[in-house]
Amino acid sequence: MIFRVARAPSASTSALWLGLILLSVSACSSDDAQKSWSAFSTCLAGSAASSPLLARTQALRSIELANSGSASDKSAWPKRCAPYADDLYAALGSASQTALLKTKLHERMGCSDTKGTCAPPTDSSLISVATELWEAAANSGLKSEPASGVPTPSTGPAPLLSAPGWKSFNDKPARLVGPLLTPDGRAILLLKANEGKTRPRACEFSAGFSKVSCFDGPANMPELPAQTVDLVGDATSVYAAGLTEKGLVAFDLKSGKASDVRGLGALHLVHEGLAVEHGEKEGFQAVGITDGKAGKPVPLTMTAPLGDPLTVGDQLLFLRQVEGGAELVVKSLKGGRLEDVFVGQGKFSGALHSCRRDSSLGVATFAARAGVHGAKATAEGGKTQVTVSLFQGGSWTKPSEGTIPFERGIESELVCAKSGASLAYAQAVDGGVQVGRLDCTAQGCKTEEVKLPGVESKWWWAVGPLGDKTLVMWRSTLGETRLRIAPLAALPSAKDSIVFDAPDFGGPNAAEVTPLFADDAALLIFRDEKPVAVAVGAEGRVRVLTP
Repeated sequence: MIFRVARAPSASTSALWLGLILLSVSACSSDDAQKSWSAFSTCLAGSAASSPLLARTQALRSIELANSGSASDKSAWPKRCAPYADDLYAALGSASQTALLKTKLHERMGCSDTKGTCAPPTDSSLISVATELWEAAANSGLKSEPASGVPTPSTGPAPLLSAPGWKSFNDKPARLVGPLLTPDGRAILLLKANEGKTRPRACEFSAGFSKVSCFDGPANMPELPAQTVDLVGDATSVYAAGLTEKGLVAFDLKSGKASDVRGLGALHLVHEGLAVEHGEKEGFQAVGITDGKAGKPVPLTMTAPLGDPLTVGDQLLFLRQVEGGAELVVKSLKGGRLEDVFVGQGKFSGALHSCRRDSSLGVATFAARAGVHGAKATAEGGKTQVTVSLFQGGSWTKPSEGTIPFERGIESELVCAKSGASLAYAQAVDGGVQVGRLDCTAQGCKTEEVKLPGVESKWWWAVGPLGDKTLVMWRSTLGETRLRIAPLAALPSAKDSIVFDAPDFGGPNAAEVTPLFADDAALLIFRDEKPVAVAVGAEGRVRVLTP
């Protein structure tokens, strides 16, 4: 029998087997990394995972906006992508080729060797983080390929407005004066030069805010010092006032017809009807203007007045302090004398606010909200007192009272409607925002509020009543501007419309806004050198208005 002694493998043979084993392990690891990256990228970007940078960024933004309300839910996008990120981090191992991607996952998503530590960002940084990860994956030789069995995110509709369509109703830079809402439902404003002499340009928005027309003052109207030009309310036309050699004069910008004008300054001038102005020496005086001619001033006697008087239509209103509270005093000019029309006592506190719709009038008092210098709560429970009186059918109603939150973030002006007057407000609360409205009729005032869960507002654009519906428009946490319109009770379940996105994602650079509200539409004037007008219908239609 012959015995053979087994020989130990040579060094070269051992090295060969070791190399084959390492190659096999490396290939397996690389395959795992590729599968894990495909799963993670599909979860995060869906079908856009393999798209070029621009298309992928646009898709991610659409996904981000469509899922913002559920971003904190672990079972919703993007948090549901965390397990895929954990698997990817583990699959990358210690290979030098994928070291950059692994570092990015650690730095941007908190991934570690402990399972369950990866956390995709849920704020506005997500897109920039995703871009870094995609670049690192490409440098690691990984491809973004569709993965089966992975949940893909939903996308939403595109914003209603974008930067290319954000066009001004005026083609030249100008200073805006107004707007004012007229008794017949139109909105009017002026555009003037910043300095020197100017013949102002008028813009008129039709009732319902469906269209706008702009026109320059006629040639028979003199140029006016720009700093003195102001807007004058009118039932049928557009008037501008300015200083001339004869003093302050109003001009019809459609015909050039001149008229006497009186009032207490910016947006409180009158060229027809009853005006109130400062007296020649002290106090105030009333002046009737008929057919463009001012009558003899009549001194206004006010005992213990609270603030300045104002005129609404052909009536003069002011508040005065009395024992036990305050009174609203309404006077009219008859036969050269001021006569009482109405005196009503109530919990009047704060500035006077008024509205007018055809022959109906509304007046309210309420003080400034929290955060405004010198503001304080004026009602029990840390709230703001609102007291309203209406002029309907030729007579004034007894003052009615209600309250709104002192801590509100925004409120509308008083808005006259068919049955009375309303105002709306909104504020941030735990877990969402609270929206409310105060509706007043001849029978009294009623306050109602609802909570919009999950809504976060970083900036309030507008809130106001549109007939029986309420409009609320805000800038959300991701920089996009959102809108809801619905009856107040239905507002929590109403769907958001994205009006426009942030400028970095194709949205406009929107300036400060002045809103006007009517029964069936709102007009939003974004104040800039080239102002933009946006009409919002009660049905939710949004469009930029140009002549």
